[in-house]
Amino acid sequence: MSDEALRAMIVTAVAQLRASTDLTMSEIIGVSALPESARTPEVCYSLGVIAGAAAALRGTQHELLDELDLLLAPKRG
Repeated sequence: MSDEALRAMIVTAVAQLRASTDLTMSEIIGVSALPESARTPEVCYSLGVIAGAAAALRGTQHELLDELDLLLAPKRG
């Protein structure tokens, strides 16, 4: 898989997670657990994409999202 394809998958997963919950990415991938009501199949899939990509690249989810500048949401204007 090319770097661009992997990035596109991760960007899509992050967008899905941001649209589904008002938690920060750090809260989603960190110690805090998602509420049961937020655990839709799409959210679980997106979490799996991020976890799988991080494992494949031998890093943490936090490191992966930080490196791709996806950890923090863009400022809304």
